[in-house]
Amino acid sequence: MRLFLDTLNRRLLIATNILAMLTVGPGAVLNPRPLAAQEAEAQPAKLSPAQLDDVVARVALYPDPLLAQVMAAATFAEQIGAANQWAAQHKTLKGDALTQAMDAANLSFDPSVQALLAFPSVLELMNKDLNWTQQVGDATLVQRGDVLDAVQRMRKKAYDAGNLKTTKQVTVVQESPQVIVLQPPSPTVVYVPVYSPQVVYVAAPPPPPSGVVVAAVIGFAVGVALTSSYCNSYWGYHGGFGWHSHTVIIHSSSWRRSWSNHSVYVHSWGGVNRGFYARPNAYVNTHAYARRNTNVNVNRNVNVNRNTNVNRNNNVNRNTNVGQNVNRSAQTPSRNINNGRANSNNSRGFSQPSPARSGAFSGVQNGRTEQRAASRGKASRRR
Repeated sequence: MRLFLDTLNRRLLIATNILAMLTVGPGAVLNPRPLAAQEAEAQPAKLSPAQLDDVVARVALYPDPLLAQVMAAATFAEQIGAANQWAAQHKTLKGDALTQAMDAANLSFDPSVQALLAFPSVLELMNKDLNWTQQVGDATLVQRGDVLDAVQRMRKKAYDAGNLKTTKQVTVVQESPQVIVLQPPSPTVVYVPVYSPQVVYVAAPPPPPSGVVVAAVIGFAVGVALTSSYCNSYWGYHGGFGWHSHTVIIHSSSWRRSWSNHSVYVHSWGGVNRGFYARPNAYVNTHAYARRNTNVNVNRNVNVNRNTNVNRNNNVNRNTNVGQNVNRSAQTPSRNINNGRANSNNSRGFSQPSPARSGAFSGVQNGRTEQRAASRGKASRRR
């Protein structure tokens, strides 16, 4: 039986790593605990409503976005000590300077733990009593709905006692008799309440004599300003709860870690975190099932209109009318140099003058031609 479990565990690990690399990338190799160790880790016992009331009393009055991060971070109680130490060493850094330091450190904490680095007092509270932090985390994994119901019970106690009121540090809204929502007035400035659980959930004593100033039951630390870079990278936006559905919301999405998947759960929100938990949309469980919802729509339909119409009909009107009618009436009497021998000249290859030039010879060249013809006629007669 032992050999069978070891063989099954090795095959499961190989299959899980292959699917993780396909889903997340070559660097995402999972190393889940051996199957036998997972089976040996018993699920924590569920707590009673009264026990849960006592567990959540310290943080039930935190603003919803902060409380959501605290509950998620408590499920990584083993990381709280190192995170608290890092926050203490960099407690003077705020805003963008803190974001840059976290980027440079390339921290490997879960995103919910990293989100609390801007709140050193909260990490210190969690680190002082790690057993309590572990209780919060285990209850969140095992019975989340019961935990959220306990938070609402404690808020209603403080509200009915007159100790939970809207101030400039927190806005209190009773959405229904069972649901009280606590929101910071500004989503980028969060105040951490400071109170005693032994006092805030019980009715206030009778008012003192006039003139006596009574300290507020709930105090607030200096507000933590969350810059855009910190919100974009580590805090997220629109965190809180879906109270009716018992949903923890971090950065506008449901946080789904539970006891059944806590060994291999990959956080869905990581901003620019470099650790394994920063890889989004990768969920792998012990049954080697990988969910990879990646829909890529590519439209490669390219319409090219290459119809080219060229009109090369060149109409050229070349009808040229030139009037060359020349009236060359002779000014001098016609001189018949050939002495009636024009026909003989034609027979010897001399061209007949054009009709337009009938009559007298024109030009020097024509005169010389006639002279040469006359000379040849004389020579012929002598022979």
